[in-house]
Amino acid sequence: MKTRNLFSALAALLSFVSIALHAQPPRGGGARGPGGGGATTRSPEVAADFRVTFRLAAAGAKVVNLLSDFSADTIPMMKGENGVWTFTTEALKPGYYSYWFSVDGTLTPDPANTHVRPASGVYKSMVDVPGPGTEWMDFRDVPHGTLHEHEYLNKENGTQRRVVVYTPPGYERSTASYPVLYLLHGRDDYERGWTQTGRAHLIMDNLIAEGKAVPAIMVMPFIHDTTGATGRQPSIRALQSSLGIAPAQRGAGGARGGGGAPAGANGGSYLERDIMGNIMPLVESTYRVKTDKANRALFGYSMGGSSALSIGLAHPELYAYVGGFSFPFGVQNSPAFASAEKTNTDYKLLWLSSGTDDNQGWQSSLNFHNQLTTLGIKHEWTASLGYHHDYQIWRIYLHDVLPKLFK
Repeated sequence: MKTRNLFSALAALLSFVSIALHAQPPRGGGARGPGGGGATTRSPEVAADFRVTFRLAAAGAKVVNLLSDFSADTIPMMKGENGVWTFTTEALKPGYYSYWFSVDGTLTPDPANTHVRPASGVYKSMVDVPGPGTEWMDFRDVPHGTLHEHEYLNKENGTQRRVVVYTPPGYERSTASYPVLYLLHGRDDYERGWTQTGRAHLIMDNLIAEGKAVPAIMVMPFIHDTTGATGRQPSIRALQSSLGIAPAQRGAGGARGGGGAPAGANGGSYLERDIMGNIMPLVESTYRVKTDKANRALFGYSMGGSSALSIGLAHPELYAYVGGFSFPFGVQNSPAFASAEKTNTDYKLLWLSSGTDDNQGWQSSLNFHNQLTTLGIKHEWTASLGYHHDYQIWRIYLHDVLPKLFK
């Protein structure tokens, strides 16, 4: 599915308009658009000591705050005499961060920074702070895999969809078959999130180069039933009409729906049917993948983590490796609960994790860990002190999990 979320784009555009109405050009020129004159407000600016300065030209604004995934706080910015709002951080731990602004209550990415993450909620700006300790997720001088995009038709609801597939270095020159990891995104993300922000392909490249991970294919689908982008609705309705499918009744407000709902014991979620009926057949007919359960894994973060656990535990015949990162709801009435002895034999790895300061995933993840412990179901549990609900910890979890797969 072409999910460059137009709803988010419209929201971002309206945010820019709001800022433009507030703003008065500072002395010497302001933030410059394409072809414009004057000085350009520089934001963000990363110093040698890893402090980062954020700036926003919005002279007419009354309150400007900075939000980010390097801090759980809403950070007030200070307005200078030239109408530019500024905030400088303390030295940040080297890493890759998302941030955005709230201008009199309106959320917007940084208009001076084209390095953005087009998620399903709000466009978030990105800032790279590379340094010691980021090598495992950096682009390095090692052999690199290839990212492929495939579009397909889901005839159940008449939607055009897209899946991103990573093939490891050397795939094109090899005749070998590879294990496959199905990797799911969260509620406010889309199929490119794991590579654009999660750096999944770079993490895998580096682990393979270090001999720490088995070379594998990674499959990253769009997991919502359909996009909620208002600008896409006419084309969605036209495709559905051409297929004789009645459009679903949906409210406004972004991509949501059956994709993220936990599957019941009967395996009835929309996402489960899409994975088994469309995505797996596409992957297995297009790529050289091993199709036995010992060479198939299903993981995800947030809503995708809940879905991965629900689907994976309902299908021990398909997946030997299953896990969820920071998942907001557990699994109800799974057949895996009937016999701990059978479940412990069925799975080579059942992996759960969450940051302790995650207000969306911590309690649910902890509760499910306790539930499995009580049932006697073997699993690995990781509680990460101080981490929140964002890619800062999900990248780490992926890096920790990949070496455990397909051994």
